[in-house]
Amino acid sequence: MTDNLSNQPSSSWVSVKTRFNLKALGKPIYPRATEMPPWQHVQTHSHTWGQLAYTSDGVLGIHTPEGKFVIPPDQALWLPPNLPHETFCRYGGHFRSVYIDEKYVKVLGNEAKLLHVNELLKAMILEVCNWPPNYQPDDKKLRFTQVFIDQLECAQTSSFFMPTAQDDRLLPIISELHANPGCNKTLEQWGELVGASTRTLNRLFHKSFAMNFSQWKQKLRGLRAVEMIEAGYTQQAIAEQLGFESSSAFNTAFKKVFNCTPGQYLKK
Repeated sequence: MTDNLSNQPSSSWVSVKTRFNLKALGKPIYPRATEMPPWQHVQTHSHTWGQLAYTSDGVLGIHTPEGKFVIPPDQALWLPPNLPHETFCRYGGHFRSVYIDEKYVKVLGNEAKLLHVNELLKAMILEVCNWPPNYQPDDKKLRFTQVFIDQLECAQTSSFFMPTAQDDRLLPIISELHANPGCNKTLEQWGELVGASTRTLNRLFHKSFAMNFSQWKQKLRGLRAVEMIEAGYTQQAIAEQLGFESSSAFNTAFKKVFNCTPGQYLKK
């Protein structure tokens, strides 16, 4: 599911291969801090260890075979070993990864999941990423690692996730709205284009996403709004790009998705 943003022709994704080619970690956890420029796409790859993906500023999009995860600074994504994934960074940011030995999969799970990052967990992620790659796993580091894993195990999960649909009738709708979330075609208009009734399409949305078309589109726009908020866009600019009639209409829709206004979200 490639995010091509056809509605922003002035910018295009710069596709690169992952530059991390270590064959084995050799340590329980391994730090990696990188800076991602705007519009960078790291091509699909996988590795034999787990990964905790975090951005201290900016928003990441990580796509897996199950769907798209949106990662704002108060969350991190656990990726189990051998899971293919690709990364999109639309507006740039400081990317922090902690690679985690596969022996912790029993604790952290064998499925990708978004985790809420509280102040303690954030401090621990940043601390690990200050370690040199050749650090020695002495007793202090091993004790820190165990507490770190314990914090990940008990972290709350998040719903900043859009599953992938498999039905051919939904794919044109989803592809267009991912590329142009401001598109205001009605479900009736989409039905005419894909050859299905509105009732059928809503049933397919419920089956694939456990929500109807309107709710799905609202969530998609909410996730895109988070990226734009973090990038410093005004609420009026976000409302216009996402197809809302006004900034107040955008505020209302955002609150339905995240239980807070955009201003309250930014303060958090």
